[in-house]
Amino acid sequence: MANVVLQQWYSYAVPMLTIVSYVAIAGTDIFQLRLPFKKQCQSVCSFCLAKVIRLLVLIVKQGPIPGHIAFIMDGNRRYARKSHMEKVSGGHFAGFKKLSTVLEWCKELGISNVSVFAFAINNFNRSSEEVSALMDLAEEKLIELANRSISENNRYLRIRVAGNMDLLPERVVKSAKYAEEVTKDANVMTLNVCFPYSATDEISSAIGKVVEDVEAGVLKASSIDESALEKRLKIPGPDLDILVRTSGEIRFSNYMLWQSAKMAYIQFVDVYWPEFSFFHMFKVLVSWQMALTNINKRKAQMGLPVARS
Repeated sequence: MANVVLQQWYSYAVPMLTIVSYVAIAGTDIFQLRLPFKKQCQSVCSFCLAKVIRLLVLIVKQGPIPGHIAFIMDGNRRYARKSHMEKVSGGHFAGFKKLSTVLEWCKELGISNVSVFAFAINNFNRSSEEVSALMDLAEEKLIELANRSISENNRYLRIRVAGNMDLLPERVVKSAKYAEEVTKDANVMTLNVCFPYSATDEISSAIGKVVEDVEAGVLKASSIDESALEKRLKIPGPDLDILVRTSGEIRFSNYMLWQSAKMAYIQFVDVYWPEFSFFHMFKVLVSWQMALTNINKRKAQMGLPVARS
């Protein structure tokens, strides 16, 4: 009797496992093969993935949610080479597409502040062709993000460009100011686009503003403290909860040094930015939730405000 039941189970299980395996291989295109019903399989995989992500979002939301998360979006060029793209700009386009997806995840999760390292000041040292392509991409995508935000009924995304705008071409400055202006009334989520940015430039600029305000009589010299300087940073707050860097590199690259020093939770993810998935995001958030009690204890010892646990 047991053998009969086992044979019947195999007669159903083996074909089902074969079908599921085929749908997964064709739908995810993991081996980049030309397979029949590929488009249909991709639709099935996308539907299933959306349901899984929705479930994971609900799981994460049972615990505390970070108020501010930052990303060093590293690995676009290496992703382009890995994917055999003709130009590295293809990797940057893929990176922007991933940013749009990550913003949707953050919206679903209820994360109200997102900061992204879009372009470092020293990136101007790259080839003129790549820099020009990045400027074109910024000009186009800042407007695209802004228009997408204002097309929403709730105008959910406020865009702030945090960087040394004096270094940008006028056409990009115009796009940045447009994005900031048309989204200024959004109050669900703030996106700080750090472009072009370095933490040392941010801090030195803040010091310069402190000096100017003292000379203008706006600020008393006796009132200069950590808070006075922090208010004049390009990213003045709220406190950074999590900093994520992709690509496997373990370094800050001169990004949000002031903000990270206040007990931000640092995660280095060994995957190129365009390949960053919700499963990576899920792992980062759950890891932060598990560490939050200890983080809050350390913050309390330092006299810093603590996150909700």
